[in-house]
Amino acid sequence: MFAVLSDIHANLEALQAVLADMRAHGVDEAVSLGDIVGFNGNPAECVELVRPHLAAAVRGNHEAAMFDGAVFGVPMYISMIDTTRGMLTAEQAEWLHALPLTAVHRGCRIWHATPYAPRIWGRISGTQDARAALNATAERVCLFGHTHRPAAFMMRGGSVEQIPVKYDADGTFTLPLDPDARYLVNPGSVGQPRDGDRRAAYALVDDEHACISLRRVAYDVEAAAPKIARTGLPASFAEALRRGASPTGD
Repeated sequence: MFAVLSDIHANLEALQAVLADMRAHGVDEAVSLGDIVGFNGNPAECVELVRPHLAAAVRGNHEAAMFDGAVFGVPMYISMIDTTRGMLTAEQAEWLHALPLTAVHRGCRIWHATPYAPRIWGRISGTQDARAALNATAERVCLFGHTHRPAAFMMRGGSVEQIPVKYDADGTFTLPLDPDARYLVNPGSVGQPRDGDRRAAYALVDDEHACISLRRVAYDVEAAAPKIARTGLPASFAEALRRGASPTGD
């Protein structure tokens, strides 16, 4: 079993809670789907904390923006990512810069945005996008992030359907994996959820029992939210974190 972490976004309190939940499930190995840094106030601490657990990791648009100013066209975001880069050690920045756009771990293909135009940083948000992603890959299970919203798609034959993600009282949604189907799953965001649920989101891939469990974990949002100001972002970003909402409406 391994964990799938995406869009940590320098939220130390959320990452600490997720790692504790992983350990409670007997899991120490993880993959990162990108955007370890950006937005929140503890980029260096999050890189340092998560790296020992990572068996694989890919680059997100926030990592890319630190080395390519064209990724963000909004002055506020450019300033934020410049500040973020200044909070990292040179070695941490080099490690982030070297991350690939895609990787395979235990037969699962991972990426941040899309596999068919990875440097464009588009979003997979419906069955049409999911079909394009699955047609661009060969692996049975594919994992992506970027939208900050949990999602699950299944392709069987030529048909693609979106599977509603409904968490139980324990904060878990379990997706059984049909051996005759392919899957595309977004675990949601560890550090900046945008689906109206402010709890940190991640997933557990269980090879032995052929299922993926999407998890929600409560964390100290009130400790994390004020630290967004460290990167120069306005108070509205902190309020969005408290609501589990997008700070920009996207």
